[in-house]
Amino acid sequence: MIEVRTFEGDASEASWFLNRVWQSTYGKTAPLPVWDPRFCDWRLFRGGQAPRDYLLAAYEGKHLVGTLFAEPAKLRLGRLEVDGSYGLRATVTNSHRGQGIGAKLAQELLRRHQDRAARLTLGFTTTEPRPPGFWRRTWNTRLFGGLGMWMYAFDARALARWSFTDNERRLFTLAHPFLRHRFREADREGIRPYQPSDLGRCTALVHDMLRPVTLGYTYTTEQLAAQLQYRDVPRTFVLEQDGEVRGLVSSHSLLMTGVGELTAEVVDLMAFHASVSAADRQRLLQVAMQDMERRGVACAGMLRGPGTEACLLLRSGWVPLPRRAKVTCLMPTCDLDLPADPCVFTHLR
Repeated sequence: MIEVRTFEGDASEASWFLNRVWQSTYGKTAPLPVWDPRFCDWRLFRGGQAPRDYLLAAYEGKHLVGTLFAEPAKLRLGRLEVDGSYGLRATVTNSHRGQGIGAKLAQELLRRHQDRAARLTLGFTTTEPRPPGFWRRTWNTRLFGGLGMWMYAFDARALARWSFTDNERRLFTLAHPFLRHRFREADREGIRPYQPSDLGRCTALVHDMLRPVTLGYTYTTEQLAAQLQYRDVPRTFVLEQDGEVRGLVSSHSLLMTGVGELTAEVVDLMAFHASVSAADRQRLLQVAMQDMERRGVACAGMLRGPGTEACLLLRSGWVPLPRRAKVTCLMPTCDLDLPADPCVFTHLR
């Protein structure tokens, strides 16, 4: 008999389960992220201090057969900030698929939201490696499409070897001679790693960046602190001018599996004070890119959205990718009024 209850394990068990199921299901046909224990701890457990309200698991006796993990979050809904959760990823072992376990996990998640007067839960999905059929079958779900990405190739040859399709291999092979890594020449003056004492000013920058958002993730001060610095996982650089932090770029690395493995970087946040010149914005991004290359990153990506200025990214050598990503919204009640054409901010994970 399957029982859905709060996940009983730790970051290491979560990492082991997620990666084992993802790799066995999709690993031979599509690129996949590896959620190692340090990443799972950062996003879900925080050294055992994070709440487990929305860390759900399906057990057959003592045997783990499914998970649905989300983190409590403040979410922007129209012009309001509401309680909810973020980061949906339903995972069920191949041996137990077709038994409605995913639906049971989603129902329990919605029940817990209702008990806590939380308004909605947001997730992020793409058309690959799997279609978002689970979310379409789940009660009270809305999907918003049209989210595009930006990408930068540090090592096109590595990407060509790693890619599954002939078209991608040809693309990266042809792109290699044309790459101009001008970020290597960027001046680091006034740019340094983030320090905890920068949190207040960074909070103001991020809140200003999020002003246009009508659907998406926002931050409490505590959540932003962990987003900018948590052990050795996120990397954040700030631009200081006249003794004040006026820009930030924050990212984290992920091991990706494809035809082999490579390291990718995900840019989570980029925010600037209005007074920062285009040249200084570019310098800050480029200094962050210097750090990525030094750490052996093969490519970097970020979602289009507030703070991702097209001119800045194009000047820095980033390339826009098609709008294939979607935001999923699960709503505990039927009467929730979602924006018709939302300005979305979410994370690429």
